[in-house]
Amino acid sequence: MSTSATAPRDTNGVLEQVAELVRQTLALPETEPIEPEQLLFYDLGFTSMDLLDLLFRIEQHFQIRIPEGTIYQLARGDMPEGDFAHEGVLSEAGRRKLMELLHDSPAEIFPARIHASTLPRYCTVAAFVRLVEHKLASG
Repeated sequence: MSTSATAPRDTNGVLEQVAELVRQTLALPETEPIEPEQLLFYDLGFTSMDLLDLLFRIEQHFQIRIPEGTIYQLARGDMPEGDFAHEGVLSEAGRRKLMELLHDSPAEIFPARIHASTLPRYCTVAAFVRLVEHKLASG
């Protein structure tokens, strides 16, 4: 049996584990609360390097792979590429799809013009929990 098969798949278990990985990434004490609705970049002060560190920790901990562009692909779904974004900038329809995916992020943080490379900036802790759960379920 592989390690990923033994990884918990319930929301609370995954949330607790992702919160702990966020604490480790930011070198926060165990007593520091990490809440699902907290935005990684806006509330927790993540940098791009912190994001890379967190993704590495998540991949190692859960034995999953999160390739670059995963959030983009999940938001796009089956929408044709040209309808979703043009030259790396989300269309209005693409922006709406992203906001649906990241439904727990406050609408006011999404600018009118969103570049594909900035999508993780709009993610909550809960969005990363859903990403992990999605990857665990898709095996």
